[in-house]
Amino acid sequence: MRFLILEILLLMMSVVSSLEETNDDIEKFVATSEWATVREGQSIGKGLHVRVNLQTGEKEAKLLSEEDRNSSGVKENRLTIKDDSVVDVGVVDDTLDVDQLEEGLKRVAKSGENSETLTGKFRSMEELKKEMPNLEIKTEGQVLKDKIALLNSTSNSDVPSLIIVLEELEDLAHKYDNGQLLVTQGWMQRIGQLLEHSNEEVYRAALRVMSSAAQSNPPVQVHCIQSGYLGTLISKLLSQPERVAKSTVFAISSIVRNLPAALDVFSRLHGYNTLTTKLALSSLGPLQRAIVTFYNDLLEQESELKSGVVMGNLESGAGMLCKKVAEILSDSGSSVDTIQEVIHFYSRILSFCADEIKSPVTVRLKELLLLFGDEGYEEISTVIQKLLQ
Repeated sequence: MRFLILEILLLMMSVVSSLEETNDDIEKFVATSEWATVREGQSIGKGLHVRVNLQTGEKEAKLLSEEDRNSSGVKENRLTIKDDSVVDVGVVDDTLDVDQLEEGLKRVAKSGENSETLTGKFRSMEELKKEMPNLEIKTEGQVLKDKIALLNSTSNSDVPSLIIVLEELEDLAHKYDNGQLLVTQGWMQRIGQLLEHSNEEVYRAALRVMSSAAQSNPPVQVHCIQSGYLGTLISKLLSQPERVAKSTVFAISSIVRNLPAALDVFSRLHGYNTLTTKLALSSLGPLQRAIVTFYNDLLEQESELKSGVVMGNLESGAGMLCKKVAEILSDSGSSVDTIQEVIHFYSRILSFCADEIKSPVTVRLKELLLLFGDEGYEEISTVIQKLLQ
């Protein structure tokens, strides 16, 4: 049987003075740490946790626990329904008589009956439109359509305007339905065209829109693959400067991650070879971390699918990967976040690495273990300890 439970918490704000009994025949409710039934007419002291069963009318109370104190759902001087709607029960002084709760419950039951009265206090949308004829209200889909129309009408030579519109589209595209609208309405085509723009800022802005729409959105991911955008990004990667390549890697990741069918396509498009080569050629910094993070994500995904496709492709470039891992770990300028990503990656490809790589890495891992042990990085310390066993 489903119960709607109302919970009310009265937080202690000051020391409560002794209370006068208005009826000597009625006991004052004595609370414990366990829920107990409150009898008819008993008063409930301030600072107790109270709940009421709406179907049986039974009222229970207990002392406020530490868990209750830390709960974000506990509200002061409020009746709170479990669906997070809040109903005022009147003024609460030092004590709250159970009758007050019942009055509050009556108002909850009648809230539906008073909906017309409540509605009458506000003007309808039609009334607002009559009073403000110039007021234009649009859905997000309509706004998205208008932005695409503006993008289509903007000349490719007007770089500042293109970037402004693309940034506005990025804010809209991250929503699941909006991302799919870009596909179903054919609007992604214009975004794809701008991947060929000669200005790198326009290119990166277009990438961010595509990445935002594709993130964990399978229909958009599939569209980006079928429309050839994934292949375009992979083919551009090697010739791009690192600041641009980092954005490209993120877009590739957004299209491929969490879409099992994309792993085989990524392999056929020589994605692994391209990213591994770019990793080997790049300097220490954000781009290397982006590629390692992407590989870690794919390996994590593969561990759930048990396919072996990712690991098989990485094994073919194991020599370059292991060498780059050793280089990143040995560099004192590598950030903590980068080091953690690389250590996780190394733990996954360890079996591919030659002994001449493993030896200096082991020395460095011992140094890092002392560093992370002092700083309290328990998770990564555990990974290092397993690697050193």
